[in-house]
Amino acid sequence: MPHLFHSTTTQSRYYAWFEALHTRIDLLLLASLSEQDFQTIEEAVRAELLAVEKMGNRFDPDSELSQAIHVATVRPVPISQELYSLLDRCLRAHRETDGLFDITVNSPNFYPGLINGIELTPFPDTPAGTLSLHRTSPPSLTGKATGRQAFILDLSGILKGYALERLRTLLPSLGIHDALINLGNSSILSLGHNPSDIPPGHCLTTSGNATPDRCHIRNPLTGEYITGQRQISVTTADAIDGEILATVTFIRTSL
Repeated sequence: MPHLFHSTTTQSRYYAWFEALHTRIDLLLLASLSEQDFQTIEEAVRAELLAVEKMGNRFDPDSELSQAIHVATVRPVPISQELYSLLDRCLRAHRETDGLFDITVNSPNFYPGLINGIELTPFPDTPAGTLSLHRTSPPSLTGKATGRQAFILDLSGILKGYALERLRTLLPSLGIHDALINLGNSSILSLGHNPSDIPPGHCLTTSGNATPDRCHIRNPLTGEYITGQRQISVTTADAIDGEILATVTFIRTSL
């Protein structure tokens, strides 16, 4: 866990970087704390990001998301409050963006409207519930992808924003009110006073293709990948909103 620590008479600075969420995490913390205290906080941040991964990482077959998809095509499966709320936010984003935000776009034989097969049923008086997946394919696709293989629920376009919002709550509880958290240079959260131009409490989110050969975002209206070197950055008060807005704006400006 490489880190740097610098202390003055008024405030100490602690910088560390590590790998999580399939990217590099850069952490700058400012407070009147000891180096050991900062290291304890860094461990708490790492644990929080690990919990996010174990909940929503589609590439991990043991994550809650992967396990839920495995069962949800057969019967409704109970899911945690965190995953339920995140999937519900994705469905709302799909409606609010006229279909440009779609977590099913990387599914086999994807077609516009596949996301309508996601069914969330809330438990009474709780923010959690069950997940069901029902695929109704167009006639030309019937039989080509069935069962759990038919669905990929990809939260990559929102998970870093969700992680930043978790850290926004965690860090003040640990005595950190001034910080800069950088997730892969595409999702950056500014808290309090720190050496950045991002307004305090806001997030800077970037989406697009950083290089000419980068091609990883698909247009859900056509299923085609968006090519060409171009990026969109937005500043928002909520990191999840920033993830959605940056992706949708990048897609919309490519139409």
